Amino acid sequence: MLFNKSIKAAFIIIFIVFLNACQITHKPKVDTALFELMPIPNEMVGKGWLEKFQFSGVVEQSMLVSTEFSEKMIKVAALSFEGVPLSQLQFNTLTEQLTTTNSLGVDLDGKKIIYDMQSAFWPLALLKQHMCKNCQVTQAASAGQLTRRFYRGDTLIREVIYNASQTQLVENEQNYRLTIERLEEY
Repeated sequence: MLFNKSIKAAFIIIFIVFLNACQITHKPKVDTALFELMPIPNEMVGKGWLEKFQFSGVVEQSMLVSTEFSEKMIKVAALSFEGVPLSQLQFNTLTEQLTTTNSLGVDLDGKKIIYDMQSAFWPLALLKQHMCKNCQVTQAASAGQLTRRFYRGDTLIREVIYNASQTQLVENEQNYRLTIERLEEY
């Protein structure tokens, strides 16, 4: 009888330890999206940009990026500074179909590129219309510098700072920084 009580007590202790271990190892997935991907604003259709991108954080990389907008497509070509193609993507904003071609072993996340582009360069009113639940975006000017801030609840997730032809995107949740220098608009 004493033996059975000991086994039951041991079983209960093991069960409690198991439940605590499950709670410690189970981390709920955080949805990193602050807004839904959006169509191309009419004022951007038929236009394009040539920019210098410099990533820092998880990956350190610099490249030239050419972006062109049609009615429903965003076409992006990433090049080395010597003009060697690194990656190309086409994103249909209506179907959200993404086609990518990577060269020289450079694997870029196409949807992340579109997401970063939209957070920095899409009109504020359009961003506000497409914000996810419990998320918000604000924009304010201070000392001649414009700053756009994205929040999930009360937590600052992303900040976009505009300074003349240079835009700096700071992603706090995913721990990276992107500096974009607009070289040409066409």
